[in-house]
Amino acid sequence: MVRGDYEPDKFTEADVLRELDAAGLKYKLGHRYILSQCPTHEDMHPSVQIYKDDWFVNCHAGCGRYHITKAFPSLREIGRSDRTSTTYQRPVRAKKDTTVKYKEFNLMEFWESLPLIPEDHYFKNIPIEVLNDLGWRWDAEHSRYFIPYFSRSKKTIPFGQWRNLQGAVRFNFWKDAKPTMYGTWNLEPGEKIFLVEGCSDAAVLDHCMIPWIATPSASQPELVKAMAKWCAENNVQIVYAGDRDDAGDKVRDALDEAVRYRVRQPREPYKDWGEMFEAEGFKSVQNWCFAEIYPGEELPWPEIEPGYKAPEQIQAEQEEWNKKTDVEKVQSVFPGAVELKLVGGDEKKQLETSPDPPVLY
Repeated sequence: MVRGDYEPDKFTEADVLRELDAAGLKYKLGHRYILSQCPTHEDMHPSVQIYKDDWFVNCHAGCGRYHITKAFPSLREIGRSDRTSTTYQRPVRAKKDTTVKYKEFNLMEFWESLPLIPEDHYFKNIPIEVLNDLGWRWDAEHSRYFIPYFSRSKKTIPFGQWRNLQGAVRFNFWKDAKPTMYGTWNLEPGEKIFLVEGCSDAAVLDHCMIPWIATPSASQPELVKAMAKWCAENNVQIVYAGDRDDAGDKVRDALDEAVRYRVRQPREPYKDWGEMFEAEGFKSVQNWCFAEIYPGEELPWPEIEPGYKAPEQIQAEQEEWNKKTDVEKVQSVFPGAVELKLVGGDEKKQLETSPDPPVLY
């Protein structure tokens, strides 16, 4: 095409593509234009249109409109008789290797260097001796627990995680270590196993004498599938006992692709076993799980009804209630109540809830 006093362009689309590839620019071919990274500024994403009818470039990132030969002056040197081809085979780019490179670890020596969790700690109402028996250890400097993922033989620790007691991040995994399932030593051919998500719920079930295995997180579907395959080959019945949330659904999706399984989640409205255990205690959780493990048999605690609260839980709630001020007690009964002061006379307090009439005391 002739543009004013300019000579007609003597290069072809193949020549332009060759220049873009030589410059290492990413692009996509369209019918009217080429969508590309800008050749005149450092461009993270394609931001220019290179129009094929006049080879002008329109940059949406601030460079404006310019002719392609501004970026690639060598295109001016191409004469019609110089063309070696009118087609261009784009070079095949090597695919980036996205495989995660794991390292082999045995964290046994590190684990042995850590102290037991102090007896005065509190963690979701789980007895501290249960956590210590599971191998959890205390890192006082960083206020966190180290949780070892023993091998099935318990002779090595190939993986581990930290459970942080402070800060926004609740847990971290051992860097560069290949993730494994938590509790593989509990797998017994011909038996049932409760599959949960995370070490906290695993500790609750361990305390309640329920056979368990846990996935380190919901983002390990292949790990769950591999475990499920082993269970199918060894006649292990999986009972899905994960959380009632999106993360739990991801674990269940992985199971759906691998095996048939049964379901025994914490009773509603509890999201996980930690919530149910803290609210109702050992006997209630054990009853609920034993009904699945031993169907038709008498439960170990027949006097326990759904919604049961252990005496220690009732006592703790009463102590918490006694700590509240009179205002806080009324507000817990009437959510949204606002404390007001009467005008004139002795200062007295009243609570007002809308649209109900004021509550005086």
